[in-house]
Amino acid sequence: MLMTLAQRITVRVLDSVIERARQSDNGGLRLAAGALHRVRSVVGLDQVQRATDLPQWTDVQPERPMWTTDRRKMRKWQIDQGIVREDGPAAPVAAAPAPDAIKVYYKRGCPYARAAIELLREREIPFIEQDVKGDPQTLEWLVIVTGKKTTPQIFIDGKPIGGYDELRTLDTSGELARLLGKVTPAGAADHESFVDDEITVEDLQARIAEGVAVLTLDVRSYAEADDTGMLAHAVLIPLAELEPRCAEIEREAVWIAYCRSGSRSREAVAVLRGQGFRNVVSLRGGIDAWRAAGLPVVRLGAVAPRTRPARVSLTVLHPERSPFENAGDYAGAVADILDGDALLARVREVLDECRPMIQQDGGDIELLDIQGDVVHVALTGNCIGCPSSQATLRQGIERRLKQAIPQIKSIASPQLV
Repeated sequence: MLMTLAQRITVRVLDSVIERARQSDNGGLRLAAGALHRVRSVVGLDQVQRATDLPQWTDVQPERPMWTTDRRKMRKWQIDQGIVREDGPAAPVAAAPAPDAIKVYYKRGCPYARAAIELLREREIPFIEQDVKGDPQTLEWLVIVTGKKTTPQIFIDGKPIGGYDELRTLDTSGELARLLGKVTPAGAADHESFVDDEITVEDLQARIAEGVAVLTLDVRSYAEADDTGMLAHAVLIPLAELEPRCAEIEREAVWIAYCRSGSRSREAVAVLRGQGFRNVVSLRGGIDAWRAAGLPVVRLGAVAPRTRPARVSLTVLHPERSPFENAGDYAGAVADILDGDALLARVREVLDECRPMIQQDGGDIELLDIQGDVVHVALTGNCIGCPSSQATLRQGIERRLKQAIPQIKSIASPQLV
């Protein structure tokens, strides 16, 4: 027993080390992985030795009793997903595809491979599966044919279609059934319903370039977001958690949901619209299309998520006037270029001269930072939220700083729109 356990742990460790080395960009590591695999094959550490042979697989599914309530829930989910009709089973199909029409190459233990296989079994589509873990020749062939190192890789009639997300997309749109000759092209209308629910990468980038603070929703898992990055300021809520957590995002805002390739985000659109969200669209092609266009991503947690749309402050006519409105121009400007402590002291001196006019209205001004030719300040006290604060900052403090210190070009403040 102990010997078998030790051997199993050794084989698992070697599997992990060799697999990581084979996927490395370092050629030396890949060569070392091949040599290590050959050596362990010679010494018998390529697989766990079993005392007795495994029984023959009969492909017989065990009887699984189900509660009546669970059966009703499953029925409702099948109807919502279009798997069956409300008045009966799914539409009759033509002849079933040949067993070798679909082939699934996978690595044991991969959750996406299990999901793809379960989807095919759920649709009662015959297929051939092949475990490629520990099969470097087949893995190299898959990389050459598909250009990807990930699994599963699914082939239909000898042509690669991608992994689980691509399979799910084909199934949801009805294209999978048409490829296998199971339904007539009349089902093509199902896919067209997604057109109005999607936005392209180009359109999204154009909105961002125009300065729109878009709201994006990442429905991938935390591991995926950590591995490949995410859009800046995106809210991360995995699809499985979306329905119970939809209260975390604003219902009336416009949301752009995305996943890896665009399949799960369309499901997210359906979930959110079922919860009363009216303005939700899916990013066509997902983050794969975003990155393929050369657009930037950020690491998970690098920036704060944006959960509410930017509030546009309209110009408000208010009887109050800026305390600087009657102030004249600043005299005695310093022409020399200041730096370091000298610049800091001069900025504080000008702000101290401005402070009494602000304090007479119950406010104050705070120096936050000086970055290059920009002075960062913040109004406090009664000035927070005051309609005349914009004029105080722009026409008063910024104007006097630029007159007193010509090298200052502008100010920045949390109160400035």
